[in-house]
Amino acid sequence: MHCKNCGTKVDGKFCSNCGQKTNVGPINLAYVVDEINNSFFQLDRGFFFTIKRLSINPGDSIRDFIQGKRKNYFKPLTFVLILSTVYALLSTLLNEQTVLGDLLSGWKSYKDGSTLDANATVLHQWFVKNYAYSILLLLPVFSLASYLSFRKYEYNYLEHIVLNSFITGQQAIIYTFFAVLKSFTGENAVTETLYMVFVLGYVFWVYIQFFKNYKRLKIIFLTILTYILYILFVSIFTGIISSIVIKIM
Repeated sequence: MHCKNCGTKVDGKFCSNCGQKTNVGPINLAYVVDEINNSFFQLDRGFFFTIKRLSINPGDSIRDFIQGKRKNYFKPLTFVLILSTVYALLSTLLNEQTVLGDLLSGWKSYKDGSTLDANATVLHQWFVKNYAYSILLLLPVFSLASYLSFRKYEYNYLEHIVLNSFITGQQAIIYTFFAVLKSFTGENAVTETLYMVFVLGYVFWVYIQFFKNYKRLKIIFLTILTYILYILFVSIFTGIISSIVIKIM
């Protein structure tokens, strides 16, 4: 048996070279449950290593993690929760709306004030006030969209959650940088354009690297399809919850 992290030949429960467990399995439900039970709020040395790798070589790094090289990386769900919380807190201190707040403000501007919209507004306010938890709730929705878009490829749904967790966590760093920048420069076309280029460009960059064995143009198309499906699923998701709220009230 060889260690999936460093490739050293091992005979036992742990690699003598890097220390990773030898029984590293696939990304499945058992892995996700184990991460939730054991990893939340446990900050270790892998946190900054993960940020570095996701800044330099994100797609390859995430693929390595999924394939078993996990010793030096921070757990993905904890990663996104911590960075989303930092971004939300900093946005509050700077009196800046989060990206989710901006999106929901735009959504509200197109509504007509019906009973359904009033209840939906309450729901959306909860999403804005609880940004980090909202991101965790929306992450499986986006991952469903990416899984369906890339369903002919080798990765399962839970592996897409891992992929998008790392992306979302790293995006929170981009959000944080631009929140600070906006507090100094204010809203302007240049800042907003750069903001969108970095946020969306990062996703395309990661997906192109992650699926590098396939045609780049097709990966770009499927990434666009992922966003289209995501918008559709979120609309359905919020509509169902709003309808439930109406019945309860």
